[in-house]
Amino acid sequence: MEEKKITDISPRAQISTTAIIHQDVIIEEDVIIHDYVVIYPNTHIKKGAEIYDHCVLGKPPTSPGNVSRSLKKQYETLVIGENSILCPHVTIYTGTKIGDRVLLGDNCSIREECVIGNDCLISRNVSINYNTKVGDRTKIMDNTHITGDMIIEEDVFISVLVATTNDNTMGREAYSDQHVRGPHIKKNATIGAAANILPQIIVGENAVVGAGSVVTKNVPDNKVVMGVPAKVIRDI
Repeated sequence: MEEKKITDISPRAQISTTAIIHQDVIIEEDVIIHDYVVIYPNTHIKKGAEIYDHCVLGKPPTSPGNVSRSLKKQYETLVIGENSILCPHVTIYTGTKIGDRVLLGDNCSIREECVIGNDCLISRNVSINYNTKVGDRTKIMDNTHITGDMIIEEDVFISVLVATTNDNTMGREAYSDQHVRGPHIKKNATIGAAANILPQIIVGENAVVGAGSVVTKNVPDNKVVMGVPAKVIRDI
């Protein structure tokens, strides 16, 4: 018979009586957990983090059989970094790593096996799909969708209503790591409001993508692009 894993909760943590905490959870000192939070097994919340009402942490990915990307039976531990703040109704799937001093806004959702660096801001209603990496000090603003298998480097700013995609076949072919891959946004890049960045596009270092642009080709370092489709208009 498999031995049950024990939850380890610091006596210095403040936890609402309405929170639901499963086994195999570690909660360090000075953590604050508000009403109706649900914490699934295999979750580690580091010291000083604050989890607001109705957050769901460590949710396992599920499928009725119609998802083309295969799911794992076991994922690594969900880690919430020191002094991070999760606003109400945040959902974070298992296997993700949230850095220190990260602010996650209301209703944002982060899928499994993502990595969010230190000092990031992920604003309200942002969705981040599976296996995506976000570098330190990056800011992603309201109502933006970050696709799966995407890389965002350090000190990037992504404005509101930005859309990113990872499948040029638009679901017409079976899932494959060869053709399903999101954009790569390099450090210090800026993405304007309502821009649309297509699969496998590289946005160079210190580049700027203008508001409303549709980016269909790689953006060189230190260039400003805008338009539909986006074209280089000047140097930084």
